Amino acid sequence: MVKIRLEGTPQECQQATPRLAEVFDVVSISHPYPNRGASRLVRVYVEVRLGDQRDVDHGVAARRPQATIRRAGGELPAP
Repeated sequence: MVKIRLEGTPQECQQATPRLAEVFDVVSISHPYPNRGASRLVRVYVEVRLGDQRDVDHGVAARRPQATIRRAGGELPAP
């Protein structure tokens, strides 16, 4: 299982969680936790189960993402 932290406005997090369910097997979704200080943002924790990739048809052919994910100055390996 993988835990994903969403951070945004309550409305953004509420919109993002069903979209994650289109791609992943969502196990649990936490209540929104307010960020510290005067921030209007919240954190929502989503736990997903990885398994067989789900076939999601968005009307376009599957292709490699255009974004490059970087971590600590080094590129992560391709999935």
